Amino acid sequence: MDDISYSSDDFADAFEFAFARFQVAIEEACVVQAEWPEKVAAGIRAAFDLAATDPAAVRALTTDEMASGHAGFLRYDRMISHFAEQLLPGRHQRAEGRHLPEITERAMASGVVTLIAQRVDRGRHAELPGLAPEATQFVLTPYLGAVEARRIAT
Repeated sequence: MDDISYSSDDFADAFEFAFARFQVAIEEACVVQAEWPEKVAAGIRAAFDLAATDPAAVRALTTDEMASGHAGFLRYDRMISHFAEQLLPGRHQRAEGRHLPEITERAMASGVVTLIAQRVDRGRHAELPGLAPEATQFVLTPYLGAVEARRIAT
């Protein structure tokens, strides 16, 4: 068996390429939606669709990134922060939403990324598009309540 070694630049390049692909796919899906909840739903669908068709990109963003050490954790954290920031407008959807725990957006973004990574790591990435409605409801519930989040998700 050949022992293949990768430099930190290889990990960084793979991460940046995969991250850009996901950002573009999500932004293109969101731009056609007028309202924030629909943008979130469209973005999640786009991310799950891309993850289902390109599991190698998911591994570059998650598993490989975690294996690359401290710099990888910093890049991973930057990705989670980016997606968490996209959820901040949800706090203005309900008056009581402003009182959500400070970690809400990071927890939602991390949960979705973990769900995707777990399916990919188990070779079950083809299931991801079918899970997008549940993930959407999960993400929107703190902002809109369960009933409205379920309506948008379906």
